[in-house]
Amino acid sequence: MKRGTLITIKHNHEDGTLVYGTRKGDGVYDLIRKWENGNFKFFPSIRMIGLRNSRDRVADRWAINAAAKALREAGFEVEVEIDDEHRDRAQVLEDRADRLDDRRDALERKAERHAGEAAAAHDRAHQISERFAAGQPILVGHHSERGARRDRKRMDAAMRKSIDEDKAAQSAADRANAVGRQMARSATPAVTRRRIERAEAELRQIQKNLDGYERRHLDYAGNPRYIEDHAPAQGDYREMQLARKAQLENQLEYDRAQLAAAIEAGEYVMWDKHNVHVGDVVHYWGIRARTVVKVNTVTVAVESGYSWPDKVKFTDIRRVDCPHGENGPAVTTTSRPAKKAPARPKVEVAKLDTERLQAAAQTVSNMQVGAGREAFVSPSTVVDRLLGLAEIEPGMTVLEPSAGTGNIALAAVVLGAVVDCVEIDNGLANVLVERVPGVNCVRRQDFLDLEQVEQVEQESYDRIVMNPPFSGGKDILHVRHALRFLNPGGRLVAVMAAGVLHHQSKAAEQFRALVEERDGWFEELPENSFAPATGVSTVVVVIPAEQ
Repeated sequence: MKRGTLITIKHNHEDGTLVYGTRKGDGVYDLIRKWENGNFKFFPSIRMIGLRNSRDRVADRWAINAAAKALREAGFEVEVEIDDEHRDRAQVLEDRADRLDDRRDALERKAERHAGEAAAAHDRAHQISERFAAGQPILVGHHSERGARRDRKRMDAAMRKSIDEDKAAQSAADRANAVGRQMARSATPAVTRRRIERAEAELRQIQKNLDGYERRHLDYAGNPRYIEDHAPAQGDYREMQLARKAQLENQLEYDRAQLAAAIEAGEYVMWDKHNVHVGDVVHYWGIRARTVVKVNTVTVAVESGYSWPDKVKFTDIRRVDCPHGENGPAVTTTSRPAKKAPARPKVEVAKLDTERLQAAAQTVSNMQVGAGREAFVSPSTVVDRLLGLAEIEPGMTVLEPSAGTGNIALAAVVLGAVVDCVEIDNGLANVLVERVPGVNCVRRQDFLDLEQVEQVEQESYDRIVMNPPFSGGKDILHVRHALRFLNPGGRLVAVMAAGVLHHQSKAAEQFRALVEERDGWFEELPENSFAPATGVSTVVVVIPAEQ
């Protein structure tokens, strides 16, 4: 089935090692991605299969041949084309710089894209959280529960997405800023010198491999134990060694010229045994300064403070203080390069305050009560009307019975009042304390159980502002109980079910008589003031304290 399909594995120094003639689903990648078959990878950016880090490298003939063998055994026709002619070092570095610029630009765009996604998700989560920011808990068993839980799931999903996208944006920005640092560092004279020394050592080893050599293993007495005989390189190995030798020679020519130019410009000092003397103070690793006690071929021995000296490579020396100048005074020279042109502006993306959003989500998790609690919190428009009728002034003492999550308490604190609250549900009380840090006292119990005035923080209050449960006349019961805690000259303002205006029950009739007796009044609230939580019609009652 696969016979006649021509697969070409090509290698050159400009493009690296790539596989041509393959298509998705033909099984080529499944074969040659295995380590024993070459460990090839798929590159999404160019949509091709190839070997990583193969640009401007000598062809990995082992991997190429292993892949070709595996493909032929599977029925493919395979051609191998290897061009190991190296490119000029200057051209290699120029192309690498261009690729790094392209990668930095791509990462910068990626960071901006993720930052945009994070901000959008954060805004969605914040908008959805507004439903809960007003303090309305989820009422288990109520008709609003399904919608509330759906909103909570959407909020959590948007919050997680904003956090993940924010992390991705910051990571992409960090990677964009990291791109090019290594290349910039590799161009410094000190690194160039170390690269020259490594290349020279590798060239010496390559020449030994080409010529063949013996390796003598000696015993403790210095006599040969056995001798390894390495024959001259042959076949593919010899071709790889020759190609690498030519490449290294070109690299050395370029790097030596760069280092010489830096030395001539005074940007670098070539420390060696000719200009470092016994008695000099060498600075290395950026902070250490030690006196030289011996100069070797590639290192100096320096005082360590112990019975033995430390060794420092010439390439690790950053500065030398030399007291051996011809004119007497100490001469200080440095190997630090001159300042380079300023780097590209740092890539930065705004970091989201995801901790605040997570805290809001944690608060929401505590906002859940049974529907029987009738925990319908007061919307901001209702709170504004209640506080307006209460006429609260700074320093007044205020009580909010059945406070829920504290919308009324929060507004009263803002006006400068000293506020106490009563809330039976521990979870809602926790939310209240978090949302209203300025509250004076929160009693965690049923308000109707406060039979004695001494049980509360204040003996009585200048203002009582409340939104009690409505069903079965509970609002009348709560309001009458609250009047017991009102200061002479004080005022109670409460939300009640509109039925209190027309019900013919004895309790309703007596309550209307009480309001009239104290020169109080009722004020109807607009329809659906508590929607969507409930559509119950409501009124506000204002009752002055008993004279």
